[in-house]
Amino acid sequence: MTYGIRVENESGFTQIDGLDRNLQIVATGTTANFPTGSFLTTSLPSGLDDSVVIFFAPNATSGSGMGGTIPVYAEIDYSANTFTIGRTLSFSFYQGNFNYVICVSNQSEPTSGYGFNTYKANGDLAFSSEYTQMKNLAHHTYGIGAYSSLEADTFNFTEANPAWDYGTNPQDYYVMVNATGRTGAIMMSSTTYAFTASFVMWRWFANTHQQPSGVKTGSHYGIAAPIRNGVITQVASQDTRTQIIARRP
Repeated sequence: MTYGIRVENESGFTQIDGLDRNLQIVATGTTANFPTGSFLTTSLPSGLDDSVVIFFAPNATSGSGMGGTIPVYAEIDYSANTFTIGRTLSFSFYQGNFNYVICVSNQSEPTSGYGFNTYKANGDLAFSSEYTQMKNLAHHTYGIGAYSSLEADTFNFTEANPAWDYGTNPQDYYVMVNATGRTGAIMMSSTTYAFTASFVMWRWFANTHQQPSGVKTGSHYGIAAPIRNGVITQVASQDTRTQIIARRP
């Protein structure tokens, strides 16, 4: 068995890291287009549990939201076997759909007898060439903080970032649904709530602030926290999140 092997290409991109468990792709799909409402819900394949990791990215070639950006949050409802992407209707946001990738990290031994396998020191399978894997490029751990409509902690993955692959666009990069979601509810009336959220924003260079193209993640971005009606009894915990930015092979 091989421990701790690392394989990089000429640009320094890590293709195999034997110390990190890879994420095996088990399903892919595309959501419907955004409806007129503030959120879009997508059904997941049957047989999944709360150990799955879901990534998503806009299915677009340019920013069509406010100022060339697409800011949203997303969350998984394990009991309903769905995930939801949320936005607000205060501005002219993205009207299209999203590509998503469903992964598992607890991989079993491949039974084909072919390929290249690496193992962690405890004997767990870390990588197998028999499985299609997401390419994890960057990660950022941030605190959720107090309820706020302002950005509390953000991470920018841009064309200036060394992990950015040459010739790619913002929509080529996926972020993890598991790390986003509503983090606080603010009562607007007896039946209406607004939310703070752990968010993601895809942005293209031609936006209002002339920021570089890239993906921005963080917590409490006000425009990524839509208003919903009804009684709200539960939001995500206020601790820390680790967001992963990845690419499909």
